[in-house]
Amino acid sequence: MTQADTCVGETRVSTTSTVHAKAVELGKHVLRMTTTAGSGHPSSALAISHIVVELMYRQMRYNPADPWNPTNDRLVLSIGHAVPIVYAAYADLGGTVGKSQVDSHRLTIDELATLRELDSVLDGHPNPAEGFPFFDAATGSLGQGLSVGAGLAAAAKLDEINKRIYVIVGDGESREGQIWEAADLIVDLKLNNVCAIFSCNGHGQAADVSPQQYAESVAAKARAFGWHVVEVDGHNPDELSAAFAEWNTTDKPLAIVARTVKGWGVDLMLGKNFHGKPVPNGDLDKALAQLDATGTNVGAAADELLAPRAPEVALPKDIPSHIELPAFEEAIEHAGLVEALEVKKLATRQAYGAALVALGEADPRIVSLDGDVGNSTFANMFAAAYPERFFECKIAEQSMISAAAGLSAAGKIPFASSFAKFIARGTDQIDMAAISRANIKIVGSHSGISLGADGPSQMSVSDMAYFRSLTKVDTGNGRI
Repeated sequence: MTQADTCVGETRVSTTSTVHAKAVELGKHVLRMTTTAGSGHPSSALAISHIVVELMYRQMRYNPADPWNPTNDRLVLSIGHAVPIVYAAYADLGGTVGKSQVDSHRLTIDELATLRELDSVLDGHPNPAEGFPFFDAATGSLGQGLSVGAGLAAAAKLDEINKRIYVIVGDGESREGQIWEAADLIVDLKLNNVCAIFSCNGHGQAADVSPQQYAESVAAKARAFGWHVVEVDGHNPDELSAAFAEWNTTDKPLAIVARTVKGWGVDLMLGKNFHGKPVPNGDLDKALAQLDATGTNVGAAADELLAPRAPEVALPKDIPSHIELPAFEEAIEHAGLVEALEVKKLATRQAYGAALVALGEADPRIVSLDGDVGNSTFANMFAAAYPERFFECKIAEQSMISAAAGLSAAGKIPFASSFAKFIARGTDQIDMAAISRANIKIVGSHSGISLGADGPSQMSVSDMAYFRSLTKVDTGNGRI
């Protein structure tokens, strides 16, 4: 019986030796596929090998054969360049890939050799739009994954789906302020269905990480932000398992700070900067042998099969078959804007607020996010009408955009609003959302030079050029 034959099972008690053996097995796939590709990040992938085994084989409740199942637990790989280890696990489990359920197939071990090829579903960084639906959002521009996880978790709470959102974060990327914007937001929204796993291997790309990103510093920060924090050896299966078990003892989001080894198990990668470098062909056999030797040293033995836990019964999505907007006039009246409309002096932002309320009544998928300026963008009208579907992101526009992408991946239609000048801070996040094909609506008020009296710091003069440039981007499916 193959691993793929048991892709969904009940909770299993597996031995430490089996987890080590699976980490070694997947690690060998990582070495081969990156060497074949001639590029990639095997050392970062090996650093999270045990974390991935723990998540994908022992903790997550999901069906690899049905990655579109809305009740599946979800994994966001914020440290996107470490993705080869996830590809290896998914192929081992026979997970489904493809751009749609109609055009899909089970990923095979042989297909791992197509890593980074232009027509492969295995991009160098995660990208669901290219046919890897296990992920919900493109990652690789570091620092954005935890915000995406916040959006996914908020949607799950809104839909009353009992699923958990796991986000793997690198220690180097935790220097990004957006990581901590997201940490704030998750606590603010009481999203205790989020678990962030920090892989702290101490190395960045060009040099070691700052002491501010050492494991003890990351743990202290997470505690200060109000998370339940557990520190572990990231290559110790028993410690990892025990850390996840603590999630059942707290009503806070869980942060697991894992001390990991970049290039775990492969001596020729250790003690030097091996970031983003595949093992040369001539050294591949040596590297594979070193990984096997490491497995022997830690007692690796494939004593039993590992399989994910089954998800809960799928719930039908409540998607309206027909949308009508009879509520616009009522929204105008409710907002006290009838007289303004009659004299034709209705500000566009007021019309936006009223229209958003009307949309919210017509379509339950509509949600609104705002960056602490809702009384200026008039998103507060939606907040008053549908408080459970309004998410106050405070002054953190980048996190707001990525959280909107997460909500979109969960089937919502997010409208994210702020001043146009402040929206400009999120251009990288908007780019990543576009790569994911996220269905999000970005609304910038006070655009252009309309705030001239406030001075140039409040004027958005470049936003038109930026957004106009995106209107000519081919999505790859024939639409622009």
